[in-house]
Amino acid sequence: MAAISTGTTCLYGVAGTVTNLYVQSYSLSSSFNSDVTVVDETGITKTHRLDDRKSEITIEGIAKTATMPVLGASLSFTVNTASAYPGGTASASFSGTITKIDDKGSNKGFTAVTITAIDYEGITL
Repeated sequence: MAAISTGTTCLYGVAGTVTNLYVQSYSLSSSFNSDVTVVDETGITKTHRLDDRKSEITIEGIAKTATMPVLGASLSFTVNTASAYPGGTASASFSGTITKIDDKGSNKGFTAVTITAIDYEGITL
């Protein structure tokens, strides 16, 4: 079915995919792993240093089969904006290691799976 859009063009939907999962949403958070400051004798911050960018993604979806990616496996995912930092540069491509998998079943719904992965700029997969 074709969508009819009027007004300003905006990003819509989810670009990335995960094997055996109908991706419903994702959330990506990027920050610095090292955040240190130096204060003077009166407690006023004089230096602020930020190093080691990291990105953490959480992907939520509906399971197609019982087979899911496993803990410690590599995960690549395309996000809608250049907000991931593989290798320390802003990108729409996330590539990290799976650190957590949640499975939620219900007697009145489909099985939902949440996958969390993390990427550090100094670690390439």
